[in-house]
Amino acid sequence: MSVSLFKAFVTGMTDYIAKHNANYALIETNLDYLLSMIGGQPGSGGVGASAALTQIFDRQGLIGIGSYDFAEGALSAPNYNLTVGAGAYWSGGTGLFRSITTTSTISMLGQPTGTYYIYLDGAGNPVVSASSAEPDTIWQFAWSTVTHLVSSKARYAGVSILFDGDDYADQLTSAARSKNFTKVADRLEEIEQLLSSTSGFYAEAPDLHDGLDFYYLAGKVRNDSVIYETDAGHVTLADNDTCYIEVDPADGTVSTNVVGFTSGQIALYKVVTVGGEIDDVTDDRTWALAGTGGGGGGHTQNTDAGTSLPTFILNRGTAGAPVDDCKLEVERGDAANSSLRWSEAEAKWQYSNDGVNFYNIGDVSIALGAQELTKFVSIDDPPEVWTEVGRGASLDWEDLDLSAYITAMQGCSGVVLRVFFWDSIPDPAVNVQFRKKDAPALPIYAYSAWNGEIEPSMIIVGVDEFLTGQFFVNASGADTANLRVFLLGYFEKVVGVGTQDRNYTPLPITVAASSNAAVNKTSFMNRGLVHYLKVAETGGLVIGTYEVEVFAKDTFLDEDLLYKATGINPADDFEDWLPWFSRDEDETSEMHVRITNNDIANSGIYGITIKAEQFA
Repeated sequence: MSVSLFKAFVTGMTDYIAKHNANYALIETNLDYLLSMIGGQPGSGGVGASAALTQIFDRQGLIGIGSYDFAEGALSAPNYNLTVGAGAYWSGGTGLFRSITTTSTISMLGQPTGTYYIYLDGAGNPVVSASSAEPDTIWQFAWSTVTHLVSSKARYAGVSILFDGDDYADQLTSAARSKNFTKVADRLEEIEQLLSSTSGFYAEAPDLHDGLDFYYLAGKVRNDSVIYETDAGHVTLADNDTCYIEVDPADGTVSTNVVGFTSGQIALYKVVTVGGEIDDVTDDRTWALAGTGGGGGGHTQNTDAGTSLPTFILNRGTAGAPVDDCKLEVERGDAANSSLRWSEAEAKWQYSNDGVNFYNIGDVSIALGAQELTKFVSIDDPPEVWTEVGRGASLDWEDLDLSAYITAMQGCSGVVLRVFFWDSIPDPAVNVQFRKKDAPALPIYAYSAWNGEIEPSMIIVGVDEFLTGQFFVNASGADTANLRVFLLGYFEKVVGVGTQDRNYTPLPITVAASSNAAVNKTSFMNRGLVHYLKVAETGGLVIGTYEVEVFAKDTFLDEDLLYKATGINPADDFEDWLPWFSRDEDETSEMHVRITNNDIANSGIYGITIKAEQFA
């Protein structure tokens, strides 16, 4: 009480009590207002959270999906600290709020193996216990004192995730679609529109189901470039079974079976039936049938009998500089596969009969001794290949196509022509000249014919790879020259005559103890002279002798024996320089070899090296 108020009171203040009551009422009114603003009730004697927050946080939960989170995995020595993130927590009905803005560490040192619980103390700090009885328990996990591993992390029963501002902001961004939204409702609307666009893909019509009749809506399916439309309908399912409903991309037919989804078909639904009713439906619809082409427009393995297109492209869609080899391969069971490939490094087509050694197709330089000769093929009844009557001089070289008259599998180097040329004014400058197509035209008289009809010329002239030559008419005037050309014969190329040096090393041969192995090694030769043979034990523990035999046929009969060596000591490489003639009467370019292992206890692995002169 102030001095002035005290003096007034002593001297007889009559309204002191009234003033005191007025002040008290004013204070009480303001306190009640403050209490109502923060959620308490006047006269309750306590301060609670606001009624608005109570409506938002109406259940026990972690505020924000990252609240008080921690990572599973092995903890590090020496303290084996578990790092728990910052977070906020609302206990719901009890009206308790806990929060912490920094990370915390909990040491698991010395804790026995078992299940542990994380709860919050009064200040919002995380604490670990081996009992779940503490209030405000938020997480549980498994701990191993042997491996120091934290695993099986789970939210404690009854604790939910209450979205906060960060969670809301995350909902506005779609990483999958690279889009940002201003409202969650907008994002949900876009999802619903996407679902609506696919609802016609043979969607289930559950309201129409009747007993074992499964109803579906209309749909579309694509098979390569053809679109098939299917009307809404139903299939009748087997009772008390698991039924697989699928659509055929070939024509859009929907069918069901109890075996499983069929290769080449597009899966729709898996349906369990019980007691004449549909019990459970699993939606297995997909956008495309990955890997087999059904609905995706690609290739369905083991179904194509061919293609209607004139060209089949390997490595289709490749752009830029080529780097890949492309190969077609034949599976041959226990025998080595054969294949045909394009080698990008060699820029050539190659073939292999053993899957290991590849040879360039048509390359005669693969071995020494390859030759190219020419043989003359005469024509008994020479055809007249060109006739001109009453014509003038040529303006340019004109083609003489002889492909209809020549059969030369490996090519033709030249032709022999009998040429009749006459003109109204005979003269050496009045003539017809010949040349290989696009070859030099000089000297002008080297391949020319002139003079009268009774003096024909015999001309040998080259042709290009398409069997085409050219001629040029020099006439004395308009409509003065006449020409008749006969083909007497041609020079055919013969490639491969002679011999080729071959070095041949097939894959090693494994032979069991006290046994023999008769094998056909591919990519050898049909005939040739072997002037070096080496056999070496490349594996195994053989100490007994072995023998080698080579045959002309894959029947391995004694009458077809070409070479034999016996009593070979595996400790030393066997080498033989005695020439012997090798041939494959099967004409498969194989080496028919049999190796006999005389060791009674150990198997052996034998490698062969051959140097030969191959006859083409």
